[in-house]
Amino acid sequence: MTKQAIIKILDAEQLLPTPNVTAMCDKIKARHENRVQAFLYYGSSLRAMNDPDKILDFYVLVDSYRKTHKNPVRVLLNWMIPPAVYYLENQNEDGTLSTCKYSIISLPAFERKCTGRAFLSMVWGRFSQPCVLLFAKDQTTHTRIQTARADAVEHIAKQTSPLVDSPITATKFWARGFLESYKTELRPERSDTRSEEIVTRYQTRYDALMAILYGAPNQDGAHTLPPHSIISKTAKKSAWFARRIFGKIMAAIRILNTASTFDGGLDYALHKLKSHSGVTIDVTPSQRKHPVLWSPVLAWKLYKRGAFR
Repeated sequence: MTKQAIIKILDAEQLLPTPNVTAMCDKIKARHENRVQAFLYYGSSLRAMNDPDKILDFYVLVDSYRKTHKNPVRVLLNWMIPPAVYYLENQNEDGTLSTCKYSIISLPAFERKCTGRAFLSMVWGRFSQPCVLLFAKDQTTHTRIQTARADAVEHIAKQTSPLVDSPITATKFWARGFLESYKTELRPERSDTRSEEIVTRYQTRYDALMAILYGAPNQDGAHTLPPHSIISKTAKKSAWFARRIFGKIMAAIRILNTASTFDGGLDYALHKLKSHSGVTIDVTPSQRKHPVLWSPVLAWKLYKRGAFR
């Protein structure tokens, strides 16, 4: 019953895509013909609908890495460290230009990474938050994705609960969970400010999810959480600390991997890393020519410079 109640909230958040979003999704489907199972639209462009200055962000769920990518190296890397990230532009019918960053992951991998089987919070942290499911192949696929997202909501709650004191408001609870998740990523903005903003923007949503998971609030608007032992609290704090270390390294490797998807991609990736951390590095001609193969080395050089601290 809990999961179905969460799925009902997720389904109620669905929006009709704007023409530029639909056109971009059509272009992505044509690029990976017969492989796309669904799109998950998320990020700042979703919150600022139809803003031409915002890059469109999608997770593209596919059925096969081998059949999706033309480059066998991309196939291997997508399997080892999903998702694979691509950049795309589209000229709209009204003459405007839309830009897009889309991440490819298989549907089974997405389902796994929304649960406790995935240590890093990149997927279950992100997709426990509002997003829009678009153009699912069929109702079965729609149900699988929304069930996975409900798993993500439950999982981040379980990872957050031992970190906070009870009773606690929905705002403080969810903001703490997203704060921990954001600290595992490379972000230019202050994580604590961002996490508070996400919750207050969708306050009704998080109030409802809190009531589903932990019951009605008391007269002060706070919820009583289940008790946790000292061992459990220590274990969860240690897990989040480890995620902060490994998550940032993996995020840097993924950014560097995007360098192979379009001309000038490595410069784009290094610029993006510099905007997040203030750190940049010099690259050799070989590293510029083969950024995917060199990405672990480049990530290590960035780590030594302090890009992930």
